[in-house]
Amino acid sequence: MFDSAGENAGPVTTTAATSLRGTLDLRSAALAVLAVLACVAALKLAADVLVPITLSMSLSYVLMPLVSTLRRRLRIPEALGAGLALVLVVSIIGFGAVELQPRVSAILDTIPTATQRLGRLLHSTALDKTGAIRKLTSAADALQRAASSAPAHDVPSSSAVPSLKDHLWSATGATLKGLGEAVVVLALSYFLLVSGHSFKRKLVRISGATLSEKKLTVQILDEIDLQMQRYLLIQLGTSALVGIGTGLFFAVIGLDNAVFWGVAAAILHLVPYIGATFVVALSAMFAYLQFGDVQSTLLVAGGALAIAGVIGLGVVPWLTERVGRINAVATFVTLLLWDWLWGVPGLLLGIPIMMVVMAVCERIDSLRAVAELLGVDAERRTN
Repeated sequence: MFDSAGENAGPVTTTAATSLRGTLDLRSAALAVLAVLACVAALKLAADVLVPITLSMSLSYVLMPLVSTLRRRLRIPEALGAGLALVLVVSIIGFGAVELQPRVSAILDTIPTATQRLGRLLHSTALDKTGAIRKLTSAADALQRAASSAPAHDVPSSSAVPSLKDHLWSATGATLKGLGEAVVVLALSYFLLVSGHSFKRKLVRISGATLSEKKLTVQILDEIDLQMQRYLLIQLGTSALVGIGTGLFFAVIGLDNAVFWGVAAAILHLVPYIGATFVVALSAMFAYLQFGDVQSTLLVAGGALAIAGVIGLGVVPWLTERVGRINAVATFVTLLLWDWLWGVPGLLLGIPIMMVVMAVCERIDSLRAVAELLGVDAERRTN
């Protein structure tokens, strides 16, 4: 009987252990999901704090090679070199704004004439009783008549309608907020450039007790530096290509203010997908108002779309896969996620943040699965 009981105890114990292990795995998975959701919520709520910090870190990565070169070649201290680098950035932005101001003024001068032409076009189209615009106008008139016949208490008061003064105050507040954030980004970038090396040394000292842990931290930091600098150089280089190509193409076909459109295309190329769409739509509208025919409009829109598509959807993803080793699907999902979290700044910073995550996951055993999910296949890396 003892042997029989012993024989029966083995399978029961094994089943209980398996059940307990499954329960623990389920609880661990649930806790992991909750932790991820908490992190996402924190990123969403703390956007006003995290966006300037992340922008400052990105700017410091861009300027760090220049500061290091000034220190090595010209013996300029880091504090002075960082200040010179930031002054150079502000000077370039200011010089570009001054040079583009006449071209922007020329475009603004054409808006009244363009508005009149657009109004005549819409008026002539609205006269067609079978057209879609005519039908929409009739529907809008019917809704207006229904609203005017509603009881007085259902009609919004004039105080509820935003006035021009409210819009001006809102625009002024947004401008002042943007200037304040720019000052914060520049100041934080300066401190990162000055104390970046000492901060990394402190991070290495507190990263672990063993030499292997400290060595792993150094490797991760070096990889992040390398990946960030390469990616930012790729973005600057491809933006320059988009700007030059767009400006030359518009100049050849005779579109006014081709230099302005080239600069706008280069700057907006830094915002994936949305920037190119904005340039294509605006340039097509101004092309139609200038040339007055559909063929020229389609030529302008198609050319701008082709240039942005070849570089933005072909060259940039290929180089990003080569540099950051992040596959195209993960890149696209990353942009969607960070666009939802931070808007336009998220589109600018999403890929660099994912490169940092990738550099960490590749070197920590417990996170290798995440790196495998985000990364490019080994055979594609070798090709």
